Amino acid sequence: MPPVVRAFHNPRAADNRATQVAHAPANPIPFLARAAARHRWRPATLLASFIALTDQSVAANSCAPRMFRWEEDCRSLRGQTLTGLDDLRFTPLNETASVWLTLGGEYRLKTETLDPADFGIRPTDRSYTATGQRFLLHADLRTESGFRTFVQLSAASDAGRKPIERPFDRSRTDLAQAFVDIPLPVLTSTVLRIGRQEIDSAGNRLISLREAANLRLAFDMAHLETNIDGISVVAFYGRPVLNRIGSFDDRGNPAETFLGGWISAPIPKTPSTVSLFYFSRDRKSAIYEQGTAADKRRTLGLRYFGNDPTWDYAIQAAYQYGDFGTAQIAASGIAGDVGWHPRVWGRPRIALSFGVASGDKRPNDKTLGTFDVLYPNLGYFTDAPVYYPGNTADTQPNVTLTLTPHLSVRTGSDFVFRVSKRDAVYAPPGIPLIRGDGTGPAFVAALTYLRADWTINPDLQLSVSGVHSSTGSLVERSGGHDFNYGALTLDLKE
Repeated sequence: MPPVVRAFHNPRAADNRATQVAHAPANPIPFLARAAARHRWRPATLLASFIALTDQSVAANSCAPRMFRWEEDCRSLRGQTLTGLDDLRFTPLNETASVWLTLGGEYRLKTETLDPADFGIRPTDRSYTATGQRFLLHADLRTESGFRTFVQLSAASDAGRKPIERPFDRSRTDLAQAFVDIPLPVLTSTVLRIGRQEIDSAGNRLISLREAANLRLAFDMAHLETNIDGISVVAFYGRPVLNRIGSFDDRGNPAETFLGGWISAPIPKTPSTVSLFYFSRDRKSAIYEQGTAADKRRTLGLRYFGNDPTWDYAIQAAYQYGDFGTAQIAASGIAGDVGWHPRVWGRPRIALSFGVASGDKRPNDKTLGTFDVLYPNLGYFTDAPVYYPGNTADTQPNVTLTLTPHLSVRTGSDFVFRVSKRDAVYAPPGIPLIRGDGTGPAFVAALTYLRADWTINPDLQLSVSGVHSSTGSLVERSGGHDFNYGALTLDLKE
């Protein structure tokens, strides 16, 4: 998958926009805070310590860290001689090793600068440099029978962001995930998962991990999954987690519910898979150009994806209906990403990404046409968190080069337009930035970017990215102008 994951994406829930002025501690895990105070550690010193620790560990490929840490299955390490930190990856708890414990953790340091925020349109849209840290620790207790308990703790700090820090970037120690897996005597692969959990949507563009933020998106929910002759069936019901600044005070958002599922099946004699999905999201309050009201939205869609040595492709379309206050919802969206892999130097991926999310044509009528992209990747178009999908059309030619087995570079330019001139241009976290008055051009901005990803060792990755916008007259007449964005991210996983 390319570094910038494209996704229909929009957490417009009022609770996600809540402003909390309390500051998280500079180093939110207590024992690290005490050590930092004792040794006067700065981020660079802390990173050097982590790198030295990582160099002592040689991760086994069969149990390498993944994006979703609960997907790691370390039973393949049974019987192997493990040294250093790898010994924590598989600890048998009985003589036959049919019950075992896996421990793991992550640290991420991210520094990003934006000049200015939201194109500088509002008086509060000032330039800033923000530095965030994220700590994750997990324990995974598994059994051969399938019963399982997974617990993950998180803590995060963020400072310097303007005009205010986001609530999903800062927290003292809290439960990021805590769930149990219960195998059911239905077929041979049916598992009921209950508790706080992340959703692996298998690439669906409406549910992201929110990896760009410090605190990942999780849900308090019941999740059922089974497999019938290669056909995957998933169903779930729950609430997104409402992040708070204190310790162990997060909870399911009482103002929002989310349920749905999908059926995915491979297409015979092809490398492709087709997925039919349905989502139902109810929020007590949502904001669009049309106004603020309760939003009860149903999404029905189809996703087609696959890859072979020459091509990879993922195309997704969806239709939305339901109620927005007294209005009826009628919206649609389509997005895709197609990549060609010629066999030349650099193993390039030459790609085209595109998307259309419908806008509202008549804000004062009884129909809302703005597509809601549900749960977002905060950097939708590029790594820069400046522009929000909804009433948008964009096209992005891009190319990725693998310069060495451990270093890749990606560059491209995303050309963003508004679909309806009577609907708003939206900014994170999904609020109108430029109101639609029916006049002006459709073109909003071109976002040109460059990103490099370097895998220093199997557990450590460094990413550097930069974005420059070339704005059109629509932004300029609203008082905005070009922006520049830069980010440096260091990820350690063990």
